[in-house]
Amino acid sequence: MPLKTDARSGRKYIEARYQPPVSAYSRWPGLPKRITRRFPVGFETEAERWLNEAETAIRMGTWEPPQIEEDSRKAGAVTFAQYSAAYLQKHRKANGEPIAPTTRQKYEQYLRDDLLPILGDMSMAAIRPKDIQRWADSMKVGKAGEGASIKRHVWELLSAIFKEACSKPLDEEGTTLLRNNPVLLRVDKPNSNRAYGDVSMEELNALVEAMPGRFSLVLYLVGVLSLRPGEAYALQRKDIELVEDGSGGVVHITKSAKGIMKDGHKVMEVSSTKTKGSVRDLELPPFLIPHIRHHLDTYVEDRPNAWLFTGERTRGLVFDQSVRNAWYRARKAVPRLEQRKLRLYDLRHRALTEVAKHTNSIKAIMAQGGHTQVSTAMHYQHVTESERGKILAGIEADGEAAEHGGKPAQPPEGIQESGQELHALAAALESMDLEVRVQVLNGLSQERRNRVLACFSAQVQAETMTILLSKAV
Repeated sequence: MPLKTDARSGRKYIEARYQPPVSAYSRWPGLPKRITRRFPVGFETEAERWLNEAETAIRMGTWEPPQIEEDSRKAGAVTFAQYSAAYLQKHRKANGEPIAPTTRQKYEQYLRDDLLPILGDMSMAAIRPKDIQRWADSMKVGKAGEGASIKRHVWELLSAIFKEACSKPLDEEGTTLLRNNPVLLRVDKPNSNRAYGDVSMEELNALVEAMPGRFSLVLYLVGVLSLRPGEAYALQRKDIELVEDGSGGVVHITKSAKGIMKDGHKVMEVSSTKTKGSVRDLELPPFLIPHIRHHLDTYVEDRPNAWLFTGERTRGLVFDQSVRNAWYRARKAVPRLEQRKLRLYDLRHRALTEVAKHTNSIKAIMAQGGHTQVSTAMHYQHVTESERGKILAGIEADGEAAEHGGKPAQPPEGIQESGQELHALAAALESMDLEVRVQVLNGLSQERRNRVLACFSAQVQAETMTILLSKAV
């Protein structure tokens, strides 16, 4: 071991070095020809021990570069609490954008309430599948499924944290903090008996009547036009364009509003829509125009940037919780929906289910709802003016029929559906949750429903038919 002098400080040091095994270069192409380490003068024994340990590891076939050993020591030192906190600060969505503040706050709550009490003080390297099982056992699910949904959400966060620890490179060699993922168990999505889209136009009108006047239009925007509630809250007067003769209009969806905690207080934050595809223009059916005009004249200030929905006392942008509280009271006007605890967001399912009755184009349905995730077949379809017209005509007919006590309009007759369109519809439905899939199928004619069912895979066909038949009994 040669004695050398540091060029900067002039201090003497011992340089220990050895050659890595030849076989290591295929696994770690960036390895240097020599692995070196400095030791202070007088630490010859420690240098010899380091060289002997490396020689033993090479002989036994267990040798790894020193950087990997250092990363392993990091995994043994960093706790789950430390790593998860860093994860929330640095994690980004698949498109590279940071996660929304509301999402981060939700994750912080999951960690604080459900994960850190079990795993927080353990080192990442020490956590084993039995510890994950211990966490799972700590989150009890009631006989009626109480707690199943939140358990699934917490599991998704836990899985994402350990997936990153096992896949995110720490160095140029691709070394990761962990090699083995201890999250082996799976928490399935719970079944739900929510009403989803099973809301008639008459029931929707009853809910609208039971809502406070300044919030009632939200129900039509969500339950007829398929806006997300946050998209409705963020609307301003300039986003509504009405035709003078009352024959229609357009609503421009360009942003969304969410309630977040800031400095210990909840505030409403207006930001971009959920996805780029959520920015869209929707045509307004004529039956909604009087409702919109009344709302604009009664509750909205006469300036372009005025919010459509405001607090009764503050006159500022409405708090989402205020609308939800009003919704819970209004829901009692329809006992069936109150019993099933229909959520305000479920009215969006109702709207998209109704849209499916009036068009064969899944691309048109996706455009109406502001979705971007579609099957490969969807890329070969285009939203045509005729499809938009069918949707608008169908919505208008249902609205008029409900107002005059008539029957809802039936789907357009004589639609010739190509095999490509039929398989595209089936592919899109297979990707949906079972409950939503069933609601959409129930909105189709018997003949069309049977044709779509025939396109499903055997497994999806069986589970779907089971639910359809059980509801028919």
